[in-house]
Amino acid sequence: MGHESDRFEADQVGHGEQPEPGEAPAAPGSILDGIRARRDRAKAALFVDIKVPRYEPELWVRFKPTEQKRIDAAGEKARKSKDDHRIVNANATLLAEACIGVFEVDADGEKVSIDPADRSTNPDDWPQFDKRLARLLEIPAGKAVEVVRGLYLTDGDIISTAAELGEWSGYSRDMLEQDTAGN
Repeated sequence: MGHESDRFEADQVGHGEQPEPGEAPAAPGSILDGIRARRDRAKAALFVDIKVPRYEPELWVRFKPTEQKRIDAAGEKARKSKDDHRIVNANATLLAEACIGVFEVDADGEKVSIDPADRSTNPDDWPQFDKRLARLLEIPAGKAVEVVRGLYLTDGDIISTAAELGEWSGYSRDMLEQDTAGN
C-alpha cells in the first residue's frame, strides 16, 4: 500500500535511483551471486530509528543513510541562500530525503504507522515527510522541509537529528558542519 501520490513533486527527484548499468551477470549459485545476495540483505537492514525529541508518547523516524551528494547539495543551497533559516532548512532537507517513515511503538511493542487509519507495521506504509504527514499533523505545507519543521518542535531538534543521522551514516560531525555551513 504505497502512498506515492502524497509525495511533494520536488521530493521525487533523486529517489529510487537505479543501479549503474553494466553490472556483470552472475550465474545462480556462483560466488558473485552470493556476494550480491549478501549485499542486498545488508542494504535492506541499513536503517536507523531516531526518536523525535519532546513527544510523549514517543514518536520515531526511520532513516536510511544519507549520501555525500545529498549533503553537498544541501550545503551548496545553504551557502547560496540569504534566508535566515538556511541552515535549518538544509538539515531539514537531509532528514526529508533520508526518511523511510514516521512511526510509534504500540502497547504490544510493535512499530506501527502513526496514521490512525493505517496502523501498518510495514515501513513502506508509514507516512514520510509528505502531504500525508502534513494532513495528519494539520500542517499547511507545500514542501517536505515544511513538514520536517512542523514535526520537530525546535530548530535545534532538526539540526541535532541531522547530525546524529550523518554520524550514523559514517560522517564526522566536523565534516557535516562544514558541508552545511551557510554564508
